[in-house]
Amino acid sequence: MPFADCPLFRHPKPVIRTTHPHPRTRAATRPLSQEIVRILRFGFVGGFGTLLNALLMWGLLSLGSTFLALNPSGHRVATAAAFIAWIICCGGNFLLNSAWTFRAWPPSWHKAQQYYLSAALALVFQLFLLNFLLLVLETDRPIQTAVLNAVAVATGALLNYLFASLWVFRK
Repeated sequence: MPFADCPLFRHPKPVIRTTHPHPRTRAATRPLSQEIVRILRFGFVGGFGTLLNALLMWGLLSLGSTFLALNPSGHRVATAAAFIAWIICCGGNFLLNSAWTFRAWPPSWHKAQQYYLSAALALVFQLFLLNFLLLVLETDRPIQTAVLNAVAVATGALLNYLFASLWVFRK
């Protein structure tokens, strides 16, 4: 055919789209699912921190009761043990949350300061709750006080998550 080379007589090849111009996934559902995963990760790290905190608290109260004859359900003794356990666990929780939960690695001193400040606000709530529970419930063994502290720590975790996600690790 003499005019086969002419662009006017060529038949265009059909265009086959491999992707849809409008994806079927909604953008609003992706951030919600990511937030749920982040909450679950934070809860896992917090659960591990709560368990470690309870073990440290139990160990400190047992040592104080055995070697120093301290009352494990005394408000000052329980508050001091809870504070020491909190200092240790808070550092580990910050590193785990920074690396795994919020994917903000490497951590910075500024973020660590913000995290400790936000966790300290949750600690104040935790200590008030612990001392309230010690006032209402009678305990005479270190393990009982450690369990009450674990309840207070778990309750303060919600505040800690809100502070961490809205202030410390916000993007």
